[in-house]
Amino acid sequence: MPILKRRNPAVPDGPGIVGPARLCRGPADLSSVRSGDVVVLDQVDLEADTAQSLVDRGVAAVLNVSPSSSGRYPNLGPQVLVDAGVLLVDRVGEGVWQTLRSGDVVRVDEGTVLLGEDTIATGIEMTPSRVRDQVESASSGLSHQLDSIVTNAADTLRRDRAMLLEGAGIPAVATAIKDRPVVIVADAPDAARDLKSIRAFIHDKDPVLIGVGAGAEHLIAAGLRPHLLVGRADDISGRMIERSAEVVIVSASGHLDRPEQFEAHGRQPVVFTAAGAPENLAVLLADHHEAAVIVQVGRPSRLVDIVDGDAADAAGTFIARLRAGSRVVDAHAVAWFARQRLSWLTPLLLLLAGVVAVVVAVGTTPLGHEWLAPVTDRVSSWIEGLFS
Repeated sequence: MPILKRRNPAVPDGPGIVGPARLCRGPADLSSVRSGDVVVLDQVDLEADTAQSLVDRGVAAVLNVSPSSSGRYPNLGPQVLVDAGVLLVDRVGEGVWQTLRSGDVVRVDEGTVLLGEDTIATGIEMTPSRVRDQVESASSGLSHQLDSIVTNAADTLRRDRAMLLEGAGIPAVATAIKDRPVVIVADAPDAARDLKSIRAFIHDKDPVLIGVGAGAEHLIAAGLRPHLLVGRADDISGRMIERSAEVVIVSASGHLDRPEQFEAHGRQPVVFTAAGAPENLAVLLADHHEAAVIVQVGRPSRLVDIVDGDAADAAGTFIARLRAGSRVVDAHAVAWFARQRLSWLTPLLLLLAGVVAVVVAVGTTPLGHEWLAPVTDRVSSWIEGLFS
């Protein structure tokens, strides 16, 4: 029977970097990287910490399926690599995941990746000048975005100062919020996963559940009923209205659009007259009604993610978070604390230790000795039988 051997085509002589490929599909795979590896990863906006970790491990080259700098902000990962003399090739394409396996020896030259004699991918070699130009361009773009956010924030404060400072215009709701935790779920790709990560918190604390627009669908899909549905009339469905205990409609004009859709479900919605994004207005609503803590699911928590979007929405997010102050926390933080709870094994061991202590204490008394004598006799006979 022939023995199947792993392919390893001979690497032709030529210029460039030669080394074994190391496929890193996620952060956990970086721990397997060794000196001299040609690392393949897929990370938009390569972070400085990740790049420094690769430099410390002595990698020969990095092949990124995606752009290492998208231009959203001046990330320093590419700069760290090229300053350390590590070859960085961007946009090599998804095909490398199917073509390469970890351990295959490849040669990389001027953006071309070769396996044996075959060219399997081409990308853009990130030279120091290219990286420098990207950083300068991203810095300029970020400055313009921040200026726009500041302008929008100033306009919002002037327009809505009574609501932001005194709570004027924030509607009353039937749902009791004061001194209760609140979980606000917005629609986002990771919302379902983040919601699942805090199920223990929801089970233990019984928070007020607020679904913002399609975010209510994530609550419903998880078997939870939203206490409040907050959103614009055009962004919510009949299923959301039916499954939610109370509905708050955001309307810049103060008029309720499409009232028939609420009448069909026997709902009389509360109208929140405001021009901001429903996600931010939900935070103001919970804060105004003195929630104990506001947990956000599906909303960006990093500065980079907040500014990477519509300037008006970003300004509203900053203002809402400033208004709510320390009440606002991210779902990831809540999930981390929930994981620190004692496991079931710890209390079980404590219970067993207590039972043993009681048995020992009782056994030292005359009555206890009388109770335990038959048991100790049987155990002694069993042990003697083992060695007889």
